Amino acid sequence: MKKNIGPQLALYAMPVTVIGAMNGDKPAWTLVAHVGIIGYDWVLVSFAAPHFINCIIRENKMLSINIVDKGILPQADYFSSVSG
Repeated sequence: MKKNIGPQLALYAMPVTVIGAMNGDKPAWTLVAHVGIIGYDWVLVSFAAPHFINCIIRENKMLSINIVDKGILPQADYFSSVSG
């Protein structure tokens, strides 16, 4: 289905990404559904302060960024609701 949304400062459709980080030996995950391109050699990830995964990423200075396809969307949604 096509729909004209008129002139917007937006890029759609947005890929859903799963952001992961290790909390000791236990993984934590959260879904991020709005991402953007900044440059070829920089990654910008922005979360609201209440996200549990924020402190883990800041402490470890490490994260994973994974693009979700529709085949694993239910699993990604589940992990995001019980973690991160």
